Amino acid sequence: MLHLKKSQLLIGGGLVWIFLSRIFQGDHTLELATSDNTSFTTSVGEAAASIRGNRTKSAAFIYFFNPIRAAINGFVELIRTVISVPRGNSLIPVIGWFGVAAIVAFTVYATSRLRTALLATALLLACGALGMWQFTMDTFAMTFASVLLSLLVGIPLGIWAGLSDRVLKILTPFLDLAQILPTLVYLAPLALFFLIGTASATIATMVYSIPLSIRITSHAIRNLNQSPIEAAVSMGSTAKQTLTKVQLPMAKQMIVLGINQTVMAALSFVVIAALIGAPGLGKPVVDALIIRNVGQGFVAGFAVVFVAILLDRSTSAAAKAQEGFIPPTAQQIRMGRIKVGIAGLATIASISASRTVLSLAVWPASINISQQVEDITNSATKWTTTNLYIFTVGFKDFISNWVLNPLETLLAFSPWYLTLAAIVLLALVIGGVRVAILAASLLALIVLSGLWHEAMITLTQTIVATLLTMTIGILLGILVGRNERAEKILRPFLDAGQTLPAFVYLIPMLGLFGPTRFTAIATGIVYSIPVVVKIVGEGIRAVPASMVEAATAAGSTVRQIITKVQLPAAKKSILLAANQGMIFVLAVVVIGGFVGSGGLGYLVILGGSKPELQGKGLVAGLVILLLGVTIDRIAQASARRA
Repeated sequence: MLHLKKSQLLIGGGLVWIFLSRIFQGDHTLELATSDNTSFTTSVGEAAASIRGNRTKSAAFIYFFNPIRAAINGFVELIRTVISVPRGNSLIPVIGWFGVAAIVAFTVYATSRLRTALLATALLLACGALGMWQFTMDTFAMTFASVLLSLLVGIPLGIWAGLSDRVLKILTPFLDLAQILPTLVYLAPLALFFLIGTASATIATMVYSIPLSIRITSHAIRNLNQSPIEAAVSMGSTAKQTLTKVQLPMAKQMIVLGINQTVMAALSFVVIAALIGAPGLGKPVVDALIIRNVGQGFVAGFAVVFVAILLDRSTSAAAKAQEGFIPPTAQQIRMGRIKVGIAGLATIASISASRTVLSLAVWPASINISQQVEDITNSATKWTTTNLYIFTVGFKDFISNWVLNPLETLLAFSPWYLTLAAIVLLALVIGGVRVAILAASLLALIVLSGLWHEAMITLTQTIVATLLTMTIGILLGILVGRNERAEKILRPFLDAGQTLPAFVYLIPMLGLFGPTRFTAIATGIVYSIPVVVKIVGEGIRAVPASMVEAATAAGSTVRQIITKVQLPAAKKSILLAANQGMIFVLAVVVIGGFVGSGGLGYLVILGGSKPELQGKGLVAGLVILLLGVTIDRIAQASARRA
């Protein structure tokens, strides 16, 4: 009965909202011209200008920000000098391309197996064949530096949080905030304090990657079998001995998995960090998006994909190598050492050759297929948009005219107080009084920022993308959860989808749909579907077999079993998938400002390129954070009450 009353309240409130919106449409929308500032954004812009002007005078910069920037910049440049950028008057870096390929092959072989090493080497050489060797090396340098620094911070904090409930309680709010904060929000504030360039990009990547390292390391420590730990303590081991001799060795596999996730998070952010001057593959991707050159973007995008697969397969293979419980024999250990030793000698010889033979030091210009790939991609894009018009432009126009535009009119062009009241009512019904008060407070801050209209445009695109994502994700999740063969077929695509940076998805979507709002929506759908399918599939598989068997015995059809048994039983997983899907979508929709989506993401990007709008861009980043927290808290409350 309570559920019915909630439904009636939501439906009634929605109808009243729509009715009043029609009457007062266009009034008090707080719409602001892109080139205009509010008093608040002006104040923020003036504060930012003051910060910029005091970089050489303020003690905070002289003794804190500038030394950190110099140290990190020097560290990254040192790595780039070794593998990417020639030093001084030299024509080649310290290690040429042949030596770098040998080092990658040796490292992967030593930590996993030969097949993975061959795959990693092939993918690395493919980046060179695409004409992206130096960009790839810059990306490796940025990723390596960011991951190393992130792990130096994340693993100790993760161990501490795993051992102390108090530390975990203190860190959890920051970890939760980092999880829902779109990547674009980090960039402008860090660039303000650390300048545009390598240092700010590395620090931004660390801020994005460290929470993953902390979470997984803490989880690894907290979920160990307690029997060996208790035995060690009973035998008189100190806390330090128990940690180093028992807990860390037992948690080794999970910690290596944490390194894998940290590496992939760092790579994802390094690509986006090109917006604040990070060297690497993100730069040609950004350049291609700016000039709307799909073919050029695909060349750089393929290189990003290859690097993502290389890093993911290499680090995940290293994690799997820790799974064996049967210790190797003495002969196996000896043979393994001999093989690694031989591979090491070959690697040293390759490095030496790359320093003495020019063709092995600098990637040969004759091995370059970038133009062919660009031409093929442009031709394929033109053919697709011409011959499959109904599936590209037709579908885009249908969603835009019948879903996106009506919802945007309701959210963004209703009086702000009506929309705010409707969202607070939704929060109240779904999450209760506390969630409603939090939502009202956060939305009031958005109103005070002066960017309410842009926030509602971004929310509109997020809702539409989430609805389409959940429609596709639930259907695929049911298929994956009920059919093992389908799960095996889709698993590689889902895994690959989760390893690729969000920025890369913009390129094919731009080719299919052009620079429009729907391009950002389609990108958000493609990016978030893998996580939704996985969560829904796990929820369907977790439904007790006895429930399905009872329904089958009662004569239920397959459709009835799915709709009356499995989906209701997996309701909590579906709501969790909706929460995660919406957060993933929001992260991509704001990046969609590059391809014509408008809203808050466009203001953030514009603020980075126009000094007079920097304050507005910084405030837009803050509003994205407020909007993300509002969405997350309402969605989490819905999942908890399921």
